[in-house]
Amino acid sequence: MTSSRSYRRDGLSPYRAVGQNEIMQFRRLRLGSASRGVLAITSGTLVGQIIVAVATPFLSRIYPPEAFGAFSTALAIASAVGPATALKFDSAILLPPKDADARNLLILAILSTTVVAVLSGVVVALVGPLALPSMMDAIPFAALWIAALILTTGLFTSLVQAALRSKSYGLVGWRSAIQSIGTTAAQLAFGLLSPSPTGLLGGALLGRLLGFGALTRSLKPLRAARGGASMRDLARTYWRSPAILAPSSLLNSLGSQLPLILLSAWFGSGAAGQLGMAQRLVFLPAALIGAALAQVFGAEIAQRLRDGAGSSRALYLRATWRITAIAAPMCIIILAVAPWALPWILGSDWEASGYLAQGMAISASVSLVVSPLSQVYTVHQSVASLAIDASRVALILAAGAIALALGLDVIDMVWMMYGAQVLNYIATWLYGLRIVSRKVSHAAPDQDLPQSEL
Repeated sequence: MTSSRSYRRDGLSPYRAVGQNEIMQFRRLRLGSASRGVLAITSGTLVGQIIVAVATPFLSRIYPPEAFGAFSTALAIASAVGPATALKFDSAILLPPKDADARNLLILAILSTTVVAVLSGVVVALVGPLALPSMMDAIPFAALWIAALILTTGLFTSLVQAALRSKSYGLVGWRSAIQSIGTTAAQLAFGLLSPSPTGLLGGALLGRLLGFGALTRSLKPLRAARGGASMRDLARTYWRSPAILAPSSLLNSLGSQLPLILLSAWFGSGAAGQLGMAQRLVFLPAALIGAALAQVFGAEIAQRLRDGAGSSRALYLRATWRITAIAAPMCIIILAVAPWALPWILGSDWEASGYLAQGMAISASVSLVVSPLSQVYTVHQSVASLAIDASRVALILAAGAIALALGLDVIDMVWMMYGAQVLNYIATWLYGLRIVSRKVSHAAPDQDLPQSEL
């Protein structure tokens, strides 16, 4: 009786037996590849975030809270719409086995991004003067600025997904450093000329444009691909992307940005500036570690789906405990030192930001754990993500409305809104665990699989 073995062709003999030892070595190699991906993205992001951290005390002394508040509000709107601008066809780039199909999905994502960015600018021009008068008064041509930020955000996200498909983790990491260098240098230079919101917006836009160059190198496999399904057929195959994932992504990103937008609408640009500066520093660890883990975790989960590797429950739980070991101390430190540390770092005009940082500390720490793991919703194209993200927006709106009705001040309102976020993060993690605990089967169309697997 022969043992169970697989065979492959190599350069020395027609076929060579591949035994269990080599299979185990291959599995370890894949794990090492994932670890190297995290390291590559984290290294580039680390450089970028160090630049942001070092520049922040200078920016806070150049730009007043009102200018930073108007900028933060415009950026919050762009950040809320940006992830859904490509109608989530960008996330589907990771899924098809053929590069030709992935290339056509990239084109579809770029077309969607352009249309949505234009429509978003029109909406801001019509609604902005009524809902956010302080921002619109402070930023000339605010609708055009926001449309440009949304366009570059969507294009950037699509190119990142193309780079992740080819596992060009180094390019994804170092584009963050390039973007941060360009943004920071431009904002400092513009601020010395005129410390207005347009200086901050111009720097942010310039930095994003510089980041494109590093990512275009990863498109070589897609450019070389020929044929593939038509964009119409791909839109039908991945119909869940625009129908389910895009609204879910919009609600998810809106939930992150909603507290700042509400503060700007109810208390003006000054309060929004204090919160925006606190967010900039409190969420710095999440921007560094969480983004890298999310990108690599999503790519590895998608690879497991393509390979039919089965349940990812163990990977999900292991990642949870490892990130929690970082998030918990971070929360304690922010709660303990933020009220005196932030005004010392930023200057006397930013005293309120320290207390606002305390209000978002727990939410930021829980987000650091949950946000990377929430990639399972995107990869599995889960319908539940829509309900979970909608509940997040509803909870924040309810908390803000209650605080406003009770006449609470800005700090108490921030505690309530970010407390509502924590409740939603817990629900997000629990259902994510349910998704990854299912055994993936090509013969099980009732499960949350990518449409291409059904």
